[in-house]
Amino acid sequence: MKSLMKIIRRYVVSAAVLVLTVALFNIAVLYVIGWQSVRRFGENRPFAGLQMENVAAEFTVAEQENVDNVAQYQLSEQGYACLEEYHFLWSMLLDEEGDVVWSWRLPGELPKSYALADVAKFSRWYLMDYPVRVWEMDGMLLVSGYGKEYATKINLVYPLSQINSIPKYLSTIVGMNVVLFLTLALWFAYRFYRSLRPVCAGIDALAEKTPVLLAEKGMTGELAARLNQTSRILEKQDEKLRQRDDARTSWIAGVSHDIRTPLALIMGYSEVLAEDPKLGEEARAQAEAIRQQSLLIRQLIEDLNLTSKLEYHAQPLRMREYSPAVLLRETAAEYYNEGLDERYEIAVETEHRTERIRQQGDVLLLKRALRNVIGNSIRHNPEGCRIVLQLSEDMGYVIWRLWDSGPGIPEKVVDILSGRGSGSGEEVHVMGLRIVRQIIAAHGGHADFVKNEAGGYGVEFVMPVEFG
Repeated sequence: MKSLMKIIRRYVVSAAVLVLTVALFNIAVLYVIGWQSVRRFGENRPFAGLQMENVAAEFTVAEQENVDNVAQYQLSEQGYACLEEYHFLWSMLLDEEGDVVWSWRLPGELPKSYALADVAKFSRWYLMDYPVRVWEMDGMLLVSGYGKEYATKINLVYPLSQINSIPKYLSTIVGMNVVLFLTLALWFAYRFYRSLRPVCAGIDALAEKTPVLLAEKGMTGELAARLNQTSRILEKQDEKLRQRDDARTSWIAGVSHDIRTPLALIMGYSEVLAEDPKLGEEARAQAEAIRQQSLLIRQLIEDLNLTSKLEYHAQPLRMREYSPAVLLRETAAEYYNEGLDERYEIAVETEHRTERIRQQGDVLLLKRALRNVIGNSIRHNPEGCRIVLQLSEDMGYVIWRLWDSGPGIPEKVVDILSGRGSGSGEEVHVMGLRIVRQIIAAHGGHADFVKNEAGGYGVEFVMPVEFG
């Protein structure tokens, strides 16, 4: 279930990253929209207060007053340019009495004099539906208006305590959003977990080769149906393989049993004929050839039985403690005791530290593996060769190296045993070496084919050191 928890963590993190990305994107969009709005309102222009201040700074008083001793106010060309630039539709200047003493494009519908109440109203809201800006200038009031459809005025008043509590409110809202998001994400993740849990159990069951029957509903219904279908297909395939293997094992066992009696008769009669002095030399040689081929047939049948049992783990291992160094020397000694031809030499080379190694294993099977390799070297070197059995230890592994001074194991045999060739159409015998690999694998090791110094292939057994 660790994989499901990993999926849930990734789901929650992905959702968090997605929400954060969307939030940042929205903030960026709002910022751009607000900035563009400010630029449309007046690109490269100061804000409202500075706008009015800039216009007011361009007013001057005429050097000569009129006959009524009323000051004459004039606006410079720069001031008019500012009014145009700031998108004001009209402008006027009121004195302390509320009378208009200067105006620019003043609409005819607007009065020329204003009471204090009128000033209070349009300063806060609108002047006859015109949104206006107001600026105090030397005791007078500069009023500039926009078009009725150009702008709107919003006048908000908040208690200072509420303004000061805005950070607290924002942090509370953000915290509530985070809690809400995590709650929803965990809820959806839990639902996703509940949907995937049976699917994960089904996959584990498939890996263990047990039947799978999942409910085909919910968000993983289609996947569950596929797993159920796969389970049924695998069950049928396993049944067919089991029937084929049973038939193969039964056939091998039947052939071995049926051929054993006639083969024993052939071997017995051929041995008697080979030793009968009444027969001629040629006849006795032919009888000996029959006996040798019968021995070969018996060996092949035994190999078939053994490889079949090892492949399906039906061969019981008679485990006992043994010394690898002693086993190598015993195997070599058996060949010499059996009358090894003088053209062959079997040398055993061991390191001093390997003498103390003790292993657990089936000694008869291990000896069978050694004899298969040694016998292979003898058969493929009719002119004779030197067979070397080396024993070493490296990084907690005991290594048995078996090679000869001849051409070694043919490369095409190595390719077949390594799965790189089929050997179809060629006279290639790999039964003995296949049994070698199976015996070593049954003891928790592996048999590899390595090139020796002469360029030929030898065999290397690698098995973990148990104690020594």
